[in-house]
Amino acid sequence: MAHISFNGIEVSDTNIIHDSTKEVFRYPTGAVTSGTEITLALRLTGLHIDCATLCVLRGSTIDRVEMWIENDMLRAWYTAPITGDGRGMVLWYWFELNLQGGTVCYYGSEPSYPSGLGCIYQNPPPSFQITVYNEAFDTPRWAKTAIMYQIFPDRFCMGDPERARAGIEYHQQRGRNEIELHENWGGNPLYEAKEGQLYYMPGDMFGGDLEGIRQRLPYLASLGISLIYLNPIFEATSNHRYNTGDYLKIDPILGDDEVFRTLVQEAKQAGIRIILDGVFSHTGDDSLYFNKYGRYDGLGAFQSTESPYFGWYQFDEYPWKYTSWWGFDTLPEVNEYDFAWRDFIITGNESVIKHWIDRGAAGYRLDVADELPDVVIELMRTAVKQADPEALLLGEVWEDATVKQSYGCPRTYALGRGLDTVMNYPFLNRTVEFVTGKINAWQYRRFLLHQQQVYPPPMYYTLMNLLSSHDVCRVRSRLAADYDAGSMSRSEQAHVRLTEDEYTLGGQRQRLAAALQYSLPGIPAVYYGDEVGMTGLLDPFNRKTWREEDATITEWYAWLGKLRTSHPVMSTGFVRFFGTNGKVVGILRHTVLGRDYFDCEIGSDAVLTVVNPTDAVQRIVIDVGEVADDLPRGPIGEAVLGDTLVAVSLLTGFEAPLEKGLIALDVAPYGVEILGIA
Repeated sequence: MAHISFNGIEVSDTNIIHDSTKEVFRYPTGAVTSGTEITLALRLTGLHIDCATLCVLRGSTIDRVEMWIENDMLRAWYTAPITGDGRGMVLWYWFELNLQGGTVCYYGSEPSYPSGLGCIYQNPPPSFQITVYNEAFDTPRWAKTAIMYQIFPDRFCMGDPERARAGIEYHQQRGRNEIELHENWGGNPLYEAKEGQLYYMPGDMFGGDLEGIRQRLPYLASLGISLIYLNPIFEATSNHRYNTGDYLKIDPILGDDEVFRTLVQEAKQAGIRIILDGVFSHTGDDSLYFNKYGRYDGLGAFQSTESPYFGWYQFDEYPWKYTSWWGFDTLPEVNEYDFAWRDFIITGNESVIKHWIDRGAAGYRLDVADELPDVVIELMRTAVKQADPEALLLGEVWEDATVKQSYGCPRTYALGRGLDTVMNYPFLNRTVEFVTGKINAWQYRRFLLHQQQVYPPPMYYTLMNLLSSHDVCRVRSRLAADYDAGSMSRSEQAHVRLTEDEYTLGGQRQRLAAALQYSLPGIPAVYYGDEVGMTGLLDPFNRKTWREEDATITEWYAWLGKLRTSHPVMSTGFVRFFGTNGKVVGILRHTVLGRDYFDCEIGSDAVLTVVNPTDAVQRIVIDVGEVADDLPRGPIGEAVLGDTLVAVSLLTGFEAPLEKGLIALDVAPYGVEILGIA
C-alpha cells in the first residue's frame, strides 16, 4: 500500500480508490464503442480537496474534465470520441487532485496493468486504459463456440505414402536436393546442417499430408474439435512451408486441389471448419515470384526488372541485395503498397484470399500480422468478408493486441476494422506461470480481468487461447521442468529427456492448464500432439511426428471438449474470476436471465471451474452469489441466486450445497473441480 506525505498531508491508497473493473467506479466497464458516455468516479475517505480533474489522453491531446461530488464520490462524465475513419482508438486516463494548500496529488494505474485497482503518485502517473472500438465490429458466432486443433501438416499423419514420395521426387527434379523423406515416421527431425551444407536447412519431410488429416477427422471430432488451423500447405521448399513458392498450388507432398476439396467437404460433414495460414509479408526466394534459382518458368523479380513481380520486392542493389524478413535472404519481403501485389493477394477478382475461401477455407491466420500495415489488414478483412461473411481473420500477435506498437506506430487492428482476433500468447505465458507457482491466484486473476477489460468483446470471445504452438516449447515440457530453451543450442535441446517424475508432474499441471483454457471465453486451441502427451522444446523439437505417449491426457481433452460443447455457457456466457485464498483460482461462467453475453438464449445453467496448482489440499469458500460491482447490470439470474441450489461435479458427480450463494470445497493437490450449478 502506497503512503505518501504531501507537504504535511498524509495520503494513502485507502484515502483514494478507483477500480476500473467495477461499475461503481467506471460505467460501463471494459472496452466501449465510439460515442459511449462513460462515468468515472473516485472514492475519497478522510481527505479534503480543493478540486479534482479527470485527465484523458486522446492521441496527443489531453482532455481535462472537472469532477463533482455526488454521494461521497467524485464523478466525471466523458464521451468516447467518434473517430472519422471508424478505426477506434485507445484512451488513457488518470486523476489529478488539488489538496488543501495547493499541493497536487495524482491517482493512476499500477505499473503492471492499466486496469483494475490503482494507486497514488506524486507525479503524473501510469494511466488506466479505455479501448474504443468500431461499433459495427462483430465476429462470427461459430468462432465464439469453436474448439481449435492446430496441425503442422508434415508431422500429423501420412495418409498416402505414394503421393508423398511423388511429391519428394517433384521437388528433387526441380533441383531441391535438400528435400528428402524420412523412412522412419517415429524418427527425430533434422536439427543441424548435413554434411556438405553451409547451414541447417529444414528440408527433411516425414510425409504427413492432407489425406492423413482426412482419415483422422473422426478422431478430431471425438475430441470436440470444430476448427482446424493448418500451418502452411502451399508449395514451398521446407517442411514448415513459410517460404511460399506458389500461393495457388498445394504442395505436391501434401496433395492437390481435389484432395483439399475432399478434406474440406468431409470436415464440414463432421462439423469442422478449416482455416489456412496466410504468409503474405514475404515469399520464398525459391518461388514463382522471386525465382532466384530459375526453377520456375517465366521471369521472377530476381531475374528481370521487367518481371510482373518486380514491384513486389525492394532491392538495394539489384539483384543480390534486397529487403528480407528479419535478414533471412531466403525470405524476401514484399512491398505491401505495390498495387500489383495487392491485386494478386487481396483485391483482385481472382485473388489468393478469395481463391481459397471459394474452395472451402473458413478464413486465415495471418502470419506475422505486425509486419502487415493496418490498411493492408483492413483490405484483407474486406476481401475475406466479401468472399464469406462468416469467415475468420486471425492474426499472429504475441503481445496485448490493443496496445501493440510496431515500427513506432500504434496498431489499430484490434479496434474493429482489421482482425477478428489474435493468438493469445499472454494467456499462454501467464497460465504457465500460475500453474507452476511463479505467480499466485490473485496475480493470475488480475491478468484475466485485464484481458476482459481491454479487448473488445467480439474479439475477447474469440481469442485463440493456446498453450503450445510451432513457435514455442510444448506445454508439457514447459510445465515439467524449468528449461531456458532460448539459451540452449539445438544439439543440447535434442538430448533433453524428461525424467519419469518430471513427465508425471508435467501431465498433472497440463490437466490444470487445459481446464483453465476450456473454461475461459475464447477459442481453446490444442496444438497437435499435446492431447497425447508429446514433449519437446523449440523448433524443430516441438514439431515431431504425432505419436501417442499418454492416453490419460487424451481422455481429459476429450472430456473437456464434450463438456464445453454440451454447456454453451462455457463459450459465450458471462465470466467472473475468483482468487480465493491466493492459491486457488475460480472461473464462473453464467447467464443473465438465461441469456449469454451477446443476448442469445442459451439456458440458465452456470459452470464453476476451480483449479489448485499447489501440492497440498486447499480448503476454499467461493461466494458465487455475490451481487458485485463487476457484474453486468441486472440480476445474475436464477442459475446462481436460487433458493435451493446445489453444485454438482461434472467429473465425479459429487454434490456441494450452496448456502446463500456460498460454496465450500476441498480441492485436491494439482486438482480441478468443474461444477454445474442448477
